[in-house]
Amino acid sequence: MANNDTYSQLDDYPRDITEITHLLNLSFDKDVIIRRVLEHIHRRLGKRARYCVYKDSKLVIRYCVGDYREDVEPGKEIIRDSVVWRAFKEGKAMNFIHPSQSSGYQHTLREQVKIKAAVPLKYVDPRTQQEVKFGVLVVDSGERGAPITEDEFAYLLVMADLVAETIGKSELVRELIESYEKRREMILTMTDYLRNRFMTIGGFARRLHKKLRSGEAKREAMVISNEVE
Repeated sequence: MANNDTYSQLDDYPRDITEITHLLNLSFDKDVIIRRVLEHIHRRLGKRARYCVYKDSKLVIRYCVGDYREDVEPGKEIIRDSVVWRAFKEGKAMNFIHPSQSSGYQHTLREQVKIKAAVPLKYVDPRTQQEVKFGVLVVDSGERGAPITEDEFAYLLVMADLVAETIGKSELVRELIESYEKRREMILTMTDYLRNRFMTIGGFARRLHKKLRSGEAKREAMVISNEVE
Protein backbone atom coordinates (compact mmCIF):
# COMPACT_ATOMS: atom_id res chain seq x y z
CA MET A 1 0.00 0.00 0.00
CA ALA A 2 1.02 3.62 -0.43
CA ASN A 3 2.40 5.66 2.42
CA ASN A 4 0.72 8.66 4.06
CA ASP A 5 2.67 11.12 1.86
CA THR A 6 1.16 9.55 -1.23
CA TYR A 7 -2.33 9.82 0.23
CA SER A 8 -1.76 13.48 1.01
CA GLN A 9 -0.66 14.01 -2.59
CA LEU A 10 -3.72 12.33 -4.05
CA ASP A 11 -6.38 13.11 -1.43
CA ASP A 12 -8.20 15.44 -3.85
CA TYR A 13 -8.09 12.81 -6.60
CA PRO A 14 -11.66 13.34 -7.95
CA ARG A 15 -11.27 17.12 -8.16
CA ASP A 16 -7.87 16.64 -9.77
CA ILE A 17 -9.32 14.37 -12.47
CA THR A 18 -12.11 16.86 -13.12
CA GLU A 19 -9.56 19.66 -13.49
CA ILE A 20 -7.36 17.84 -15.99
CA THR A 21 -10.41 16.65 -17.94
CA HIS A 22 -11.53 20.26 -18.27
CA LEU A 23 -8.07 21.30 -19.46
CA LEU A 24 -7.96 18.54 -22.05
CA ASN A 25 -11.34 19.52 -23.43
CA LEU A 26 -10.08 23.04 -24.14
CA SER A 27 -7.88 21.90 -27.02
CA PHE A 28 -7.86 19.51 -29.97
CA ASP A 29 -4.13 19.96 -30.51
CA LYS A 30 -2.34 16.69 -29.68
CA ASP A 31 0.92 18.40 -28.66
CA VAL A 32 -0.86 20.84 -26.36
CA ILE A 33 -2.79 17.99 -24.72
CA ILE A 34 0.36 15.92 -24.11
CA ARG A 35 2.31 18.84 -22.65
CA ARG A 36 -0.52 19.69 -20.27
CA VAL A 37 -0.69 16.13 -18.99
CA LEU A 38 3.09 15.87 -18.48
CA GLU A 39 3.21 19.16 -16.60
CA HIS A 40 0.21 18.12 -14.52
CA ILE A 41 1.80 14.77 -13.56
CA HIS A 42 5.07 16.48 -12.69
CA ARG A 43 3.35 18.99 -10.41
CA ARG A 44 1.06 16.44 -8.80
CA LEU A 45 3.52 13.60 -8.18
CA GLY A 46 6.81 15.51 -8.14
CA LYS A 47 8.28 13.05 -10.64
CA ARG A 48 9.80 13.25 -14.10
CA ALA A 49 7.50 12.56 -17.02
CA ARG A 50 8.17 12.10 -20.72
CA TYR A 51 6.14 11.25 -23.78
CA CYS A 52 7.48 8.92 -26.46
CA VAL A 53 5.61 9.06 -29.76
CA TYR A 54 5.38 6.22 -32.27
CA LYS A 55 6.30 7.43 -35.74
CA ASP A 56 7.75 5.72 -38.81
CA SER A 57 8.09 2.40 -36.91
CA LYS A 58 10.14 4.13 -34.19
CA LEU A 59 9.53 5.35 -30.66
CA VAL A 60 11.11 8.75 -30.08
CA ILE A 61 11.02 11.14 -27.14
CA ARG A 62 8.76 14.09 -27.93
CA TYR A 63 8.45 15.97 -24.62
CA CYS A 64 10.15 15.80 -21.23
CA VAL A 65 9.27 17.43 -17.92
CA GLY A 66 11.51 17.36 -14.83
CA ASP A 67 15.24 17.31 -14.03
CA TYR A 68 17.50 15.12 -16.16
CA ARG A 69 21.25 14.63 -15.78
CA GLU A 70 21.60 14.82 -19.54
CA ASP A 71 20.03 16.95 -22.22
CA VAL A 72 17.15 14.88 -23.50
CA GLU A 73 16.44 16.41 -26.87
CA PRO A 74 13.15 15.80 -28.65
CA GLY A 75 13.66 13.16 -31.33
CA LYS A 76 15.91 10.90 -29.25
CA GLU A 77 15.10 7.35 -30.33
CA ILE A 78 14.07 4.77 -27.74
CA ILE A 79 16.23 1.63 -27.74
CA ARG A 80 14.21 -1.34 -28.96
CA ASP A 81 15.44 -3.66 -26.19
CA SER A 82 13.97 -1.40 -23.52
CA VAL A 83 11.02 -1.73 -21.13
CA VAL A 84 9.39 1.23 -22.91
CA TRP A 85 9.30 -0.66 -26.19
CA ARG A 86 8.02 -3.76 -24.41
CA ALA A 87 5.16 -1.80 -22.86
CA PHE A 88 4.30 -0.33 -26.26
CA LYS A 89 4.42 -3.63 -28.18
CA GLU A 90 2.42 -5.55 -25.58
CA GLY A 91 0.03 -2.66 -25.00
CA LYS A 92 0.34 -3.26 -21.27
CA ALA A 93 1.18 -0.75 -18.54
CA MET A 94 4.22 -1.74 -16.50
CA ASN A 95 5.49 -0.52 -13.15
CA PHE A 96 9.04 -1.51 -12.26
CA ILE A 97 9.52 -0.98 -8.52
CA HIS A 98 12.76 -2.96 -8.13
CA PRO A 99 15.96 -2.80 -10.24
CA SER A 100 15.91 -6.56 -10.82
CA GLN A 101 12.69 -6.20 -12.83
CA SER A 102 14.62 -4.26 -15.48
CA SER A 103 17.42 -6.82 -15.74
CA GLY A 104 18.18 -7.79 -19.31
CA TYR A 105 16.75 -4.58 -20.76
CA GLN A 106 18.73 -1.73 -22.27
CA HIS A 107 18.21 1.90 -21.30
CA THR A 108 17.81 4.86 -23.59
CA LEU A 109 19.00 7.48 -21.08
CA ARG A 110 22.64 7.41 -19.96
CA GLU A 111 21.67 7.46 -16.27
CA GLN A 112 19.91 4.10 -16.79
CA VAL A 113 16.97 4.58 -14.47
CA LYS A 114 15.62 1.10 -13.77
CA ILE A 115 12.73 2.03 -11.48
CA LYS A 116 9.93 3.58 -13.50
CA ALA A 117 6.46 3.19 -14.93
CA ALA A 118 5.71 2.87 -18.64
CA VAL A 119 2.11 3.26 -19.77
CA PRO A 120 1.18 2.74 -23.45
CA LEU A 121 -1.16 5.32 -24.97
CA LYS A 122 -3.88 3.94 -27.24
CA TYR A 123 -7.46 4.51 -28.29
CA VAL A 124 -10.11 2.77 -30.39
CA ASP A 125 -10.87 4.40 -33.74
CA PRO A 126 -14.66 4.94 -33.68
CA ARG A 127 -14.93 4.41 -37.44
CA THR A 128 -12.97 1.17 -37.79
CA GLN A 129 -13.16 -0.07 -34.17
CA GLN A 130 -9.42 -0.80 -34.48
CA GLU A 131 -7.01 -0.08 -31.66
CA VAL A 132 -4.53 2.70 -32.41
CA LYS A 133 -1.31 2.79 -30.37
CA PHE A 134 0.43 6.14 -30.67
CA GLY A 135 2.96 6.43 -27.84
CA VAL A 136 4.10 5.73 -24.28
CA LEU A 137 3.97 7.75 -21.07
CA VAL A 138 7.08 7.21 -18.92
CA VAL A 139 7.34 8.42 -15.30
CA ASP A 140 10.22 8.02 -12.83
CA SER A 141 11.91 9.65 -9.84
CA GLY A 142 15.29 10.05 -11.49
CA GLU A 143 18.37 9.57 -9.30
CA ARG A 144 16.24 9.24 -6.16
CA GLY A 145 15.05 5.89 -7.45
CA ALA A 146 11.81 6.08 -5.50
CA PRO A 147 9.31 3.59 -6.92
CA ILE A 148 5.92 4.58 -8.28
CA THR A 149 3.42 3.61 -5.58
CA GLU A 150 0.25 1.65 -6.25
CA ASP A 151 -1.88 4.78 -5.87
CA GLU A 152 0.43 6.78 -8.14
CA PHE A 153 0.38 4.02 -10.75
CA ALA A 154 -3.43 3.91 -10.66
CA TYR A 155 -3.39 7.69 -11.08
CA LEU A 156 -1.14 7.38 -14.15
CA LEU A 157 -3.45 4.80 -15.69
CA VAL A 158 -6.38 7.20 -15.36
CA MET A 159 -4.32 10.03 -16.85
CA ALA A 160 -3.28 7.79 -19.76
CA ASP A 161 -6.91 6.82 -20.42
CA LEU A 162 -7.98 10.45 -20.36
CA VAL A 163 -5.27 11.65 -22.70
CA ALA A 164 -5.76 8.70 -25.09
CA GLU A 165 -9.51 9.30 -25.24
CA THR A 166 -8.94 12.99 -25.90
CA ILE A 167 -6.32 12.28 -28.58
CA GLY A 168 -8.71 9.85 -30.24
CA LYS A 169 -11.43 12.49 -30.38
CA SER A 170 -9.00 15.15 -31.58
CA GLU A 171 -7.85 12.88 -34.41
CA LEU A 172 -11.46 12.30 -35.42
CA VAL A 173 -12.14 16.05 -35.40
CA ARG A 174 -8.98 16.67 -37.44
CA GLU A 175 -10.04 14.12 -40.04
CA LEU A 176 -13.54 15.59 -40.21
CA ILE A 177 -12.09 19.08 -40.72
CA GLU A 178 -9.74 17.80 -43.43
CA SER A 179 -12.64 16.02 -45.12
CA TYR A 180 -14.71 19.20 -44.95
CA GLU A 181 -11.87 21.25 -46.42
CA LYS A 182 -11.41 18.76 -49.27
CA ARG A 183 -15.12 18.81 -50.04
CA ARG A 184 -15.12 22.60 -49.84
CA GLU A 185 -12.21 22.81 -52.30
CA MET A 186 -13.99 20.38 -54.63
CA ILE A 187 -17.20 22.43 -54.49
CA LEU A 188 -15.31 25.67 -55.15
CA THR A 189 -13.49 24.08 -58.08
CA MET A 190 -16.76 22.80 -59.53
CA THR A 191 -18.37 26.19 -58.97
CA ASP A 192 -15.59 27.92 -60.91
CA TYR A 193 -15.89 25.33 -63.67
CA LEU A 194 -19.66 25.78 -63.97
CA ARG A 195 -19.40 29.58 -63.75
CA ASN A 196 -16.93 29.64 -66.64
CA ARG A 197 -19.10 27.35 -68.74
CA PHE A 198 -22.25 29.39 -68.05
CA MET A 199 -20.42 32.61 -68.95
CA THR A 200 -19.37 31.03 -72.25
CA ILE A 201 -22.93 29.90 -72.98
CA GLY A 202 -24.28 33.33 -72.02
CA GLY A 203 -21.80 35.04 -74.32
CA PHE A 204 -22.78 32.87 -77.26
CA ALA A 205 -26.48 33.44 -76.52
CA ARG A 206 -26.03 37.24 -76.45
CA ARG A 207 -24.07 37.26 -79.70
CA LEU A 208 -26.64 35.02 -81.32
CA HIS A 209 -29.45 37.31 -80.15
CA LYS A 210 -27.73 40.33 -81.70
CA LYS A 211 -27.16 38.62 -85.06
CA LEU A 212 -30.67 37.27 -85.45
CA ARG A 213 -33.19 39.78 -86.81
CA SER A 214 -36.38 38.26 -85.43
CA GLY A 215 -38.30 35.07 -84.94
CA GLU A 216 -38.43 32.19 -82.47
CA ALA A 217 -34.64 31.64 -82.49
CA LYS A 218 -33.98 35.24 -81.42
CA ARG A 219 -36.46 34.94 -78.54
CA GLU A 220 -34.93 31.64 -77.42
CA ALA A 221 -31.46 33.18 -77.52
CA MET A 222 -32.73 35.95 -75.22
CA VAL A 223 -34.28 33.34 -72.86
CA ILE A 224 -30.96 31.46 -72.68
CA SER A 225 -29.07 34.69 -71.99
CA ASN A 226 -31.50 35.65 -69.21
CA GLU A 227 -31.40 32.18 -67.62
CA VAL A 228 -27.61 32.23 -67.58
CA GLU A 229 -27.64 35.62 -65.84
